[in-house]
Amino acid sequence: MTLLRVRPHLADILDRTSHVVLTFSVLGDLLPEPGVVARRIRDMLLESGHRLSIMVDTSENPFDMLAEAHGVSEDSGRRAEQIAHDAELDTAGWAPVTVGAADLLDACRETGRSVAVYAPHSESAVGRYLHRLGLRTMVGPTLGRGFAMRNPAVRTMAPVLEAIGAAPEQTAVVCATFSAMSATQRAGAHAIGVERIREPRKMLHGGEGRNAVVRSLIALAEAMAERGLAPGAR
Repeated sequence: MTLLRVRPHLADILDRTSHVVLTFSVLGDLLPEPGVVARRIRDMLLESGHRLSIMVDTSENPFDMLAEAHGVSEDSGRRAEQIAHDAELDTAGWAPVTVGAADLLDACRETGRSVAVYAPHSESAVGRYLHRLGLRTMVGPTLGRGFAMRNPAVRTMAPVLEAIGAAPEQTAVVCATFSAMSATQRAGAHAIGVERIREPRKMLHGGEGRNAVVRSLIALAEAMAERGLAPGAR
């Protein structure tokens, strides 16, 4: 049997980490039509008499609209959250999962690594999605938009790591975007980017601290299995 050759940067990360945080974008997408949700929130705000700035009015990003609604009033924030929640909950009933997600979760369990999920979505929608796919029992804490709203300046993963009780130097955060990798590195944790889910490999490279890029979740699962038990499980 030929042993898998794990690249040094990735091997170094796996040999140091006992905890894995999956950013939701590596698993799936609960807002496949973000512009539709953004326009629904925009229409609600306009109907309430609120005037939008040109920058916000032209945004197709539902998270920009959510932030705007929360800034208007508590009631507007609740109504905007309900619009986004309803769309996410519906999508959770049919959205596919990224190939290799179950393999990675299996590898985490077999090597003694804890797993948490951090998502910009409704916690109940994320829960429905994971349950439907049979993955919920393979995942520990799930932090969603409620957590993000309580920590609005999460440009670092530090609040996420603190919430799950994971030491940064013992944690690998699996990301699909350079911004998530940068937020991970600012928290002192290890970033592992997965290419071509959201961004190409060349956009995921760089930044400070330890980081690695893999071609797929399956490749990461295979590397994890090859490196063996997590430090705390040896």
